[in-house]
Amino acid sequence: MVGAEADNIQDVSTFNIAIVGLGPKGFYAFERLVAQLNAGAIQHPVAIYLFNQNPFFAAGNVYRPDQASYLLMNYANKNINCWTDEPPSSVLDSRHDFVSWLKNINESPTAVKEDGFASRAMVGSYLMEGFSDLCHHLPENIQVVKHISTVTGIEKKGDNYRLFTEGEAQNKLPAFNKVLLTTGHLGCGAGFLENKKKGRFIDFIYPTDLALASIEMGAKVAVKGFGLTSIDAILALTEGRGGKFKSEDSGKLTYITSGKEPGKIYPYSRTGLPMMPRTGTEEDKLPLGFFTKENIASLISEKPASFEKNLLPLLIKEFTYSYYRLLFKKYRWRLLYYSEFERISEQIEPFHKAYPQAERFNWEKLVDPFAGQSALSHSVLLNYMEILLMEAEKGPEKSPLSAVLGRWRKISDIFNEIYSFGGLDADSHRLFDGYYFNLFNRMAYGPPVKNFKKLLALSEAGLVDLNFVRGTEFVVDKGSGTYGFLRTENKRELAIDYLINARIPRNNERVVAGTLYHSILQNGLGRKFTNSSGGTYTPGCMDINKQGQIIAKEGSVQEGIALYGTPTEGLTLDNDTLSRKRNNFASHWAEEVALAVKLNESVNNCIENET
Repeated sequence: MVGAEADNIQDVSTFNIAIVGLGPKGFYAFERLVAQLNAGAIQHPVAIYLFNQNPFFAAGNVYRPDQASYLLMNYANKNINCWTDEPPSSVLDSRHDFVSWLKNINESPTAVKEDGFASRAMVGSYLMEGFSDLCHHLPENIQVVKHISTVTGIEKKGDNYRLFTEGEAQNKLPAFNKVLLTTGHLGCGAGFLENKKKGRFIDFIYPTDLALASIEMGAKVAVKGFGLTSIDAILALTEGRGGKFKSEDSGKLTYITSGKEPGKIYPYSRTGLPMMPRTGTEEDKLPLGFFTKENIASLISEKPASFEKNLLPLLIKEFTYSYYRLLFKKYRWRLLYYSEFERISEQIEPFHKAYPQAERFNWEKLVDPFAGQSALSHSVLLNYMEILLMEAEKGPEKSPLSAVLGRWRKISDIFNEIYSFGGLDADSHRLFDGYYFNLFNRMAYGPPVKNFKKLLALSEAGLVDLNFVRGTEFVVDKGSGTYGFLRTENKRELAIDYLINARIPRNNERVVAGTLYHSILQNGLGRKFTNSSGGTYTPGCMDINKQGQIIAKEGSVQEGIALYGTPTEGLTLDNDTLSRKRNNFASHWAEEVALAVKLNESVNNCIENET
């Protein structure tokens, strides 16, 4: 039984489980739980309550299928699969990865590209169909109860838990034996401005058709952030308002205005640098040579490590080798690999003597090609973006720069092993979260080439103005005139009508906990994690053990509440992905819950036999 028909399950013999947040991660956990319960041949009734803020169960907010088609993934089609081959097998026999699913619904299956990027809406439809199919093949003893509501608090009652939701009678909810939280970030999105004028500050852009609807044509719009969310906001205000992109024979795009766009859009960010575009070819085939498990094994066993002392040198060696392997190839040279980096360096110098025109690898230039410049002009940024696009289109097998950018995607899994659960010393942990995380995201997880071309076309058309992209702050107007000003370091000011926050919030030490996590902290059910290795740093996430279970205020394990996905960010790394393998707490949680249900069933059977 699925949905409202099952709303009043109060049978004390029923084992009640809650999954709060039914986006992809919640769906993955739900699928594993059903598989474990089925494999355990459990007969007693189990009720699984699924809480989601909207009706798009399994898609959540990020992949909701009612979004515009121009809002693209930056995760290649071939990487998306909502199913797993790990035991026990799913209760659903017929399962499709995303590419197979696309081919099944496409009139021209051969047009589906494994290396392509689908819309987030299309991925949402795939996830929701998988969820629906699973719900229609549940064992008879499993009931699913869907709640479209926001969970605002948790309270412990004996060995069980009560959940509190917005605008819902609490007597409809039973006491829960187990709870899994797969929500968004810890914070409530407390704004970066203390003074907000109603309707002029947009703190979250999704769904874009609703969030940005109030911005009138001709308005001057500032966008804080220059990453993926910024591009989505810019496209929503242009293509989303009827503008068209025309493709030239060269592959370049030009923009044809609809007349309904804002007057100008002004992105700005801390670095002022765009994310580097990417194709669906994730990385070159070169195996890691320096940042390997073998080379960091001692650092993992002897945690904590210093990022800049122990790890960054290995990263730079990895990037250098990747760069020169392709650069040598371009000049018909061959770079020989040696585990001793000095022997790599010995090959590089003769090469540059032979080809002085070949650009050297420069880590500092890769980090910031405009270091020392407090401001950047529109034309300078435009030229830089064209270079990035050209290199991205060559791909990681032909462009040394693209090869370097793809290295982090190959390295990140190994790095996560040392990062997780306080593997860096406190100062390194703070430094990585505050600086290097964003750097590597900008390098490795940028937008698809298609959307980067659109951003270029809008910039060339003058709708996107890049003159304030660096060295700029927003100042609220305290008078009765415009909303505020963009102000550069040299005191140049520009009046602005609207401000959009195009940054996705992350757990951090300054975050204000949202109502749900505030309740957990206030009731002592959990505490924030603090890294005390060689200093003190609080990344903002809840403290959990390596099984994902929350650590209570006094230090005991809260076995009934577990986290998975984004809420673990800060203790784990890079959870904003559709990967089922990355920081997979779901499988352990499902197995542990199934064992608890089995034990409960055995106890109930004994009681029934005695009576």
